[in-house]
Amino acid sequence: MASDISSRRGLTLGLLALVAVLSYVDRQVFTLFQDDIKVELGLDDAQLGLLTGIAFAAFYALAAFPIARYADRGDRRLVIAVCVSIWSVATALSALAHNFWQMLLARIGLAAAEAGAGPAGMSLLTEIFPKERRTTVISVMLAANAVGLSGGLALAGWLSQWYGWRAVFLIVGLPGIAIGLLVYLLAAEPRRRGVLDPAPPQRSSPGEVLRTMASNPSLRWVALLLCMVPVTGFAFILWGASFFQRVHAMDKTETGFWLGGAMAAGLVLGNLVAGWVGDRYGKAKPRFNGWFAGIGLLVSFPFGLGFALAGNAYVALACFVVVKFTMTLHLGPIIALCFAQVPEHMRAMMSATINMFIGLAGVGLGGTVAGFLSRYFTPEYGELSLQPALAVLSFCLLVGGIAAIMAGRTARPIDEGDRR
Repeated sequence: MASDISSRRGLTLGLLALVAVLSYVDRQVFTLFQDDIKVELGLDDAQLGLLTGIAFAAFYALAAFPIARYADRGDRRLVIAVCVSIWSVATALSALAHNFWQMLLARIGLAAAEAGAGPAGMSLLTEIFPKERRTTVISVMLAANAVGLSGGLALAGWLSQWYGWRAVFLIVGLPGIAIGLLVYLLAAEPRRRGVLDPAPPQRSSPGEVLRTMASNPSLRWVALLLCMVPVTGFAFILWGASFFQRVHAMDKTETGFWLGGAMAAGLVLGNLVAGWVGDRYGKAKPRFNGWFAGIGLLVSFPFGLGFALAGNAYVALACFVVVKFTMTLHLGPIIALCFAQVPEHMRAMMSATINMFIGLAGVGLGGTVAGFLSRYFTPEYGELSLQPALAVLSFCLLVGGIAAIMAGRTARPIDEGDRR
């Protein structure tokens, strides 16, 4: 049985990477078309910020914990398959929205379902792959997220030549149901095959994870990092398409191609480099991961300002590639640093907690605050209001860089044998 699990590691990683790609494709369709949605549904930037931000993030966080708690003891591939199917239907239902509240309900369904697949998948992968490949596996999944972010923009931009936003939601949403079925039928799940001990696995709770973080100085610094960095990162991602359309007068096809390509170059390379460096140098010295993450975040700050304030579209794109590459270096190593400091049975719940911080801070605050800042600067800057809004949010990268370095300095890894 164990050999069967080993032979299906690659297939399972590929399927879960495809799930990660799909989740961000569904999100990015909204960001590319949000100005069209704004006009058709009669919204302002603050309402757009709510739809892309706090409304999405709050339900993402609320749903993550109960699903992750089940994933820590139940059939994880079933969790993933059900979540993928639900969010695919929610994406398709977005095409039927005719006002703010209907779109809000569709976004809530999307958020709640997407919250479950990530922690379940991370728990499964870190179990079936050996310790020495863990950071690489985590970074492959993060790179898949990046492919979804960039590919979603490119795909939506390409489809926009022939279809409006409603048709595109249907086109990208419905195929996910089949992907969910493939995960359930083909992915490895040791718990269903009797590979693990017959005793029920230990359970963890959100409170246990939060108490663990509160009692561990390194994880407290990680929490600060996760409250800061996603604010900038998701503000750039969620408002990037509108930024290039408003500030640099790009059309949707150009935006999808150039911004999608810039995301792919920065995010995919950043995650893969982070995985390689983390496994090569941080495997034996987990504290190294914090230093590596912090240096990347500090370097990213000036390029974040350059992206927001550049007067030329291609200079802004070049800065965007660099800032996404350097700031992306932090996440895989930081997740590995967290996993090195908690017992094995807590990993899915820890992953859900990390996602909660990222969701509330990034999608919630980043997307929402950028919208409100844009509205605040509109009387003075007009259509250029996103420039000062995104420049202000760039300063969160400095705080995140310091927090990452301190997380590495204060890390207290536990032995692999003590994690069960």
